[in-house]
Amino acid sequence: MFQEESRVVVGFSGGADSVALMEVLCDLKDLLKISIFPIHLNHMIRQEAGEDEEFCRAFCADKGVPFKSVSVDIPSMAKEKSLTEEEAGRYARYEAFESYADEVGASYIAVAHHQNDVAETLLMNLLRGSGLHGASAIRPVRGNVVRPLLGVTRQEIEEFLRKRDISFCIDKTNLEDIHTRNYLRNQIIPELEDRINDRAVEHLASAASSFDKADEFIRGYAKEIFQRIVSSAGDKLSVNRSDLLTEKEIIQENIVLMMFEELVRNRKDIGAVHVDAVLSLLHGTDGQTIADLPYGLVAKRTYDRLEIGKKGNPKESFEEVSVSLSQDEETEITVPVLGRVKMAVFPYNKVKEVPTETYTKWLDYGRIQEVSFRTRRGDDYICINTSDGNRKKPLSKFMTDVKIPKDERDEMVIVADGSHVLWVPGYRLSASCKVSEATKYILEIKIDDGGINNG
Repeated sequence: MFQEESRVVVGFSGGADSVALMEVLCDLKDLLKISIFPIHLNHMIRQEAGEDEEFCRAFCADKGVPFKSVSVDIPSMAKEKSLTEEEAGRYARYEAFESYADEVGASYIAVAHHQNDVAETLLMNLLRGSGLHGASAIRPVRGNVVRPLLGVTRQEIEEFLRKRDISFCIDKTNLEDIHTRNYLRNQIIPELEDRINDRAVEHLASAASSFDKADEFIRGYAKEIFQRIVSSAGDKLSVNRSDLLTEKEIIQENIVLMMFEELVRNRKDIGAVHVDAVLSLLHGTDGQTIADLPYGLVAKRTYDRLEIGKKGNPKESFEEVSVSLSQDEETEITVPVLGRVKMAVFPYNKVKEVPTETYTKWLDYGRIQEVSFRTRRGDDYICINTSDGNRKKPLSKFMTDVKIPKDERDEMVIVADGSHVLWVPGYRLSASCKVSEATKYILEIKIDDGGINNG
């Protein structure tokens, strides 16, 4: 795991696992020709945390190695970042480890995970709905992080310390079954060992290792495909649907996972259910389909393009598209959200019936100055036909009346002429621009394939 003359930062909590790791590395540092730099993180959760810090300091002094301590208010950090204390603690630890590695010029960070951690993580990931990548659990080497004790069990570690008469700290919160990991550690795994197989931990860890090998091979192939078919634009990634569908399903899953990894630093909350939600978009027939995801991400398929990116404010990100057509002119444009839109102006001969297709609308060209595709504004109105003739209705009131969900209103693309809303795709055409006996020219607007609201 180490190259000669390397510097190694060691995570040192004072618990049995990290004490064993420190003892082993101190024994082997001269043989391996490495220098070790232990760091202790005081989480400021338990009253005895200060005692743990002093234990670690004394241990390092006895071994003649440098010692660094960092204090982080984990409860406050968890509240601020909307994390559990367990998640916040992990985040703070690795942030401190990386910072200290930069400070001392260390090439490696050694942590004390062991076989029981692998078994617990495998079970947690499987129960949460993980795929093959999560099933490979904890890896011996990931980047600059190494885990020298991954091949031994907690029982072997504690036996090693007993034989050497080495004391260690006990974190009483690890005995509480409040957290999922603690419940698996204290209840489920002992039950598996007692009732099913006393080598359950070893077998689970071995299975995770096999999953890791399979995952490494598959991800290697998927990465080649990812680099070829996935494109990046700012904080969004996109891929052609047909390119993705030509690959095997396991490759599709891994490419989607890699898209997540590119967009978020820690995809811990991304599970198989989210990958499935993204892949399900590939098989839709609507012009556009959307799936909300963790970390403020959204997946969107518009016709043959799948995109994953950060949610934005549609009013800020949407660029208005305006079109002016002369008589006997036609054009085809692409409008965000709606997709491909075909437009044409032609004489109305009163022989051909006004189309009733969901995706096509005829408007009286003589009543329109300019057509804009945009999101709504505060002064927008639509004309409604009543027994007293056409009357203006605020667009906001219209959207309330037809029960358009509030969280969708700002995302909808409307067709407007100034403040006059000509068409709310999927809902209504303005009464004042409908074709009549007085109409001389037709403006035809066709949303190809139906758009997000199917007309």
